[in-house]
Amino acid sequence: MDRFSDRGSTPLWSISKKFQMSTVIMKRLILLILTVVIMLTGCSSDSYLPQTEPGFGKTVVRMGIKDLGSIDMRLFGDDSSEAYNLFVEKIEEGEYRGASVAAVIRDYLFMVRSSLMPSDIEVPEDMKTSSLFKYDPESEVYPIYGSVVVSESFAVDGSFMIVTSSKEDIDEIEEMLHYNGVTLGDYLINAYGIKLSEEQLDIYREAGGAPWIYGVYPCIGQVFGGMDLVERILKESETMDASYRPIEELVISDIVIED
Repeated sequence: MDRFSDRGSTPLWSISKKFQMSTVIMKRLILLILTVVIMLTGCSSDSYLPQTEPGFGKTVVRMGIKDLGSIDMRLFGDDSSEAYNLFVEKIEEGEYRGASVAAVIRDYLFMVRSSLMPSDIEVPEDMKTSSLFKYDPESEVYPIYGSVVVSESFAVDGSFMIVTSSKEDIDEIEEMLHYNGVTLGDYLINAYGIKLSEEQLDIYREAGGAPWIYGVYPCIGQVFGGMDLVERILKESETMDASYRPIEELVISDIVIED
């Protein structure tokens, strides 16, 4: 007789089986806890991107594109923001009524210029403004996908762009850089002089956007309705090679401030 049998000992196979069952239960418990934590804290870019929340910008504007539809934007800023004030002023003076879409680049931007400046005329370098473009490495808003950003010639021709670089575009850029042994952070520093933390880079990895213009071009708003129209235009429009101006004119019926 086994010397352990009279002590009511538990066979090793039984102990092993119980241990395996306990391990499975523990793993399931850990997974459940992690799921609850993620649900409570949120795992999307919205958790750390207040600019996408309705209360971040209170001025709502609607841009109509003739025969196609409209795009709704929520503007950031207040009376202390020079870029914001100038944009509102141009809207109220009707400078965008009858204007044309100036450029469309699928993985970068959708640009509009004031009707006072024909879209096929380049603004001379000496007329471009610099007062609005003071590098701000601590800006609390980011040029993510759908952001409204004013261009360097904004004061002269009223040009602004909607950022159209998606999360997938950023992934593709990182893959190409990785193939060449370069990180996205190093590329931005060397090519644009823009230094971003990994946390900031993660914003673009999650939400898309144009990190190469962060802190340089003022980000004054965010599209919250109509990006499907923007995407359709980007997909269907044929453009001129050098300027990216649509061959078929896209007319802005108006841009108005909503009550």
